[in-house]
Amino acid sequence: MRHGPPPDAFAVVMATGILAVAATAQRYRPFALVLFWIAAAAFVVLLGWVAVGAPGGARRLRQEARTPDVALRSFTFVAGATVLAAAVQQLFGGPGWAVELLAAAGFAVWLVLLPLAVSDVRARRLQELRDQVHGAWLLVSVGTSGLATAAADLAVRLHVRVLVAAAAALWILAVLLYLLLVALVIWRLTSEPLTPDEVTPDSWVLMGALAISALTGNHVQAALAAFGATPGAAAAHGLTVAAQIAAMAWIVPLLVAEVWTAGRIPGFLSYRGSWWAAVFPLGMFSAASAATARTWPLAPLTTLSLVMFWNALALWAIVAGGLLHQGADRLLRIRRAARPDLR
Repeated sequence: MRHGPPPDAFAVVMATGILAVAATAQRYRPFALVLFWIAAAAFVVLLGWVAVGAPGGARRLRQEARTPDVALRSFTFVAGATVLAAAVQQLFGGPGWAVELLAAAGFAVWLVLLPLAVSDVRARRLQELRDQVHGAWLLVSVGTSGLATAAADLAVRLHVRVLVAAAAALWILAVLLYLLLVALVIWRLTSEPLTPDEVTPDSWVLMGALAISALTGNHVQAALAAFGATPGAAAAHGLTVAAQIAAMAWIVPLLVAEVWTAGRIPGFLSYRGSWWAAVFPLGMFSAASAATARTWPLAPLTTLSLVMFWNALALWAIVAGGLLHQGADRLLRIRRAARPDLR
């Protein structure tokens, strides 16, 4: 029996936190504050759940993490921590200790998870990886981009040049990880016909990982410019625009795939934890588009950012309602099991 949270449990934090960032970009501060405090509360609750589930279960956790699926999905913690750090920075301008603590926590877990994930992947044949790959595996790229964003912001605030180099290196690594995993996804799609069960809510991370790369690019570009590295800032701008365009290119095929799947799998739209991985990319696309529009003055991008924000917020409300309904249903079943007279 599992006592701790599933490996991707922190997806609720990253999804809610990025919506707070997107709401701030759209100047909806009341929405942003509510979403931030919900994300922060969820982060604390999940940390407590991890603490309760960990004692006596360290061996089980090590065994579970020896599979790529568990190790790669666990990067939701890294993404959640760094998204919260970004939200704190944007909403409150600090406090610095909170941003640094969240960034440090994300970095510490990243240092543990990345070698573990690489070891798990290298221990398997390419064909096996091709058959198992799905959108949630790209969370390793998302988490790495989140760290790059945090490093870029800290570099500017603390005036530490080496952090700019670290941010750029992490950003490039995130892009390379994305390309490697997407190559596996494309290989899978071209090796055999697509089936409805392969289109899962976390497929949207294919777009979300590019969107966060675009958002990270804006932060890295700003950090490079702040330190007078004009050629580097120009190169970062070019890669940012490319990531933004590529993220936009994913939207239509992903939407078509979702509609196609929903009509073929009964109960496909019912609540599952993986739906949080679909909320995050929409919110991230909104936040990234708003940031990119400031350096790439394309008017439709600002409008698209606003439209995607409201779509993401609507989906968040639906998924959050599903989570609350599921929780209430479980509590009711527990009560009925404890008191047979309630049946």
